Amino acid sequence: MLKKRFIISWFLSSILMFGLGMFWHGVLLNDLKFIPSPHTLFYSLAVLAYIVIGFALTFVFTYLSMGIGIKLKGSLMGVALGFFIYLIAFVFGVSFKGAGTQHIVVDFLWQMIEQGAGGGAVGTVYMLARRRDQVFGD
Repeated sequence: MLKKRFIISWFLSSILMFGLGMFWHGVLLNDLKFIPSPHTLFYSLAVLAYIVIGFALTFVFTYLSMGIGIKLKGSLMGVALGFFIYLIAFVFGVSFKGAGTQHIVVDFLWQMIEQGAGGGAVGTVYMLARRRDQVFGD
């Protein structure tokens, strides 16, 4: 059975990454208006994608031992995941705008920051859960 810390970190990271993604594309770049598909479909699939990304990040974080600090571990895993997600999107040509090199580099870095923040959230939840377990002896 999934522990509470797994579920909390999974959904917290998913919500954080989705929020950062919408802030990036909706506010800073303002390119959500160029989505060719219906907006309801896009947002539904985006929510599903971020739930899957959050699950993958939390799962790997939970079962991979790296021997480094717990928050650093989460952030590094998130950055690595962001790297590969953008790499896949780039190879398949999934992008919001026609792109120059500068746009590609900045979007690539943002994707790593976004997933790094999600990984940091996972690490923070696990760190707080570990401290709680030490105090209450669960």
